[in-house]
Amino acid sequence: MIGNTLTTRPLTFDDARAYASTATAIAKHAGTDERFDVDDTLIMWREPRFDLGRSSLGVFSDAGLLAAYVIVWAVSERPVRPWVNWGVHPDFQGHNLSERLLDWAEERAGEIIKRCPPEARVRLQTGTPAGYGFAERALAQAGYAPDRIYYDMRITMERRPDVPDFPAGISLKAYRHEEDLTLFVDVFRNSFADHYGYVEEPFDDDVAAFRHWFNSDKNFDPRLVVLAVDEAAGLPVGCLVAMKESPRQPGIGFVDIVGVRRGYRRRGLAQAMLYYSFAGYWDRGMWTVGLEVDGESLTNALALYEKVGMHVHQSFIAYEKTLRDGVELAKVSME
Repeated sequence: MIGNTLTTRPLTFDDARAYASTATAIAKHAGTDERFDVDDTLIMWREPRFDLGRSSLGVFSDAGLLAAYVIVWAVSERPVRPWVNWGVHPDFQGHNLSERLLDWAEERAGEIIKRCPPEARVRLQTGTPAGYGFAERALAQAGYAPDRIYYDMRITMERRPDVPDFPAGISLKAYRHEEDLTLFVDVFRNSFADHYGYVEEPFDDDVAAFRHWFNSDKNFDPRLVVLAVDEAAGLPVGCLVAMKESPRQPGIGFVDIVGVRRGYRRRGLAQAMLYYSFAGYWDRGMWTVGLEVDGESLTNALALYEKVGMHVHQSFIAYEKTLRDGVELAKVSME
């Protein structure tokens, strides 16, 4: 029990609508245009190896409103960077709930840390829209520090973009879901191994995670997946996943993944894949497209997106709290 009118319990799948409503209210209060969807919420909550009951806490009012929530994501084999998803409904920000939520997350992380190699550095990760004072103050009080900035980028096209030629010897392969899933995962893993925070997982775990996502998401369409192949080697060297529309900004396109294999970068492949995707959105009557990017990307992805005409729409700050110092297993530099 918290106070006289609020009760706590783990979240259940039946709470997805309440979560989406509260998360949307928080996003609006924070000044963003994110809108959370019930189906998208359930896809995340049903992710392989994720136990919602053990990993969440909801605070409910007597009227059944979800006043606050905290969810700790740690599905990886070596969960050295657990993610804390938390929020307090604007109507309940005077109830001192943030301290309780963040304390609970740290308690939960105490169990998770046992699954990490004993020598590994373990850091809690979370985030908030830039300038959202309520969350920033709560995180500072709980001992979190800003780590880096992420951008929600947009482009609104005034004409159909010209699609440049793909690099010599590289062609597009029509993605056949399931048959080509392992090819996609292979190039994804190689591409994202150079992204900040990446920790390699067992190949089969990544396949299972993508299968769950692709099979569950109503916005997934295999025809929107770009798979670039080195014709001579028969090797997938680039990938892009575009969704029918953004899960959090309905009505605009959304590019969820862009990746190029090491050794094939700086040859114009990522730029060609993006223009190919933008042209596809234009042909479907969707002129605004978004994506998310690490503002300090180790592969300089921000410069690429600016080059193809995208601009920063919203900014988010990632925070971290070190639970245990040690050997860094996550990717943090290009060295």
